[in-house]
Amino acid sequence: MITAEKQGRNLVLTMEGVDHPFVIRPLPGHAGRQITDTYLATMGGRPDVDLLAALQMAVDGAILDGDRWAPRPESEQENFTRIGMELSQDEAEQILMPAFFWQTILGMDGVRAYIEGGEGLAGTLKASGALSVRLGFLVPRTSPSSD
Repeated sequence: MITAEKQGRNLVLTMEGVDHPFVIRPLPGHAGRQITDTYLATMGGRPDVDLLAALQMAVDGAILDGDRWAPRPESEQENFTRIGMELSQDEAEQILMPAFFWQTILGMDGVRAYIEGGEGLAGTLKASGALSVRLGFLVPRTSPSSD
């Protein structure tokens, strides 16, 4: 079980049973768009994109490397290192995914969708659906109007 709150410009994720919260700093907008594109490509089945790098950037920030954003050096990946050393894989998802959705155009709406959707796979599907709607990939169907 996690809780999330925005403190200043940061997202603070607190996990039940873990002593210290995870503080997630915002990415620059272009880096956020890049990790969103990477995530959407993986959802579309593209095997040539690096989702792990996108998640590393979501929790620890990014540096500009030429014309692409890249994860910070390992020595600067405080959250990602903590996640790998302190949490199970299931618990890691509960930090990585809300951090990712927060870095997208959804912001806190994405974090809330993930948590209220039940976290884990169910929460990811709920937040992914919200992201798809926001980006215009899924257009809500309405009944044709009758004149």
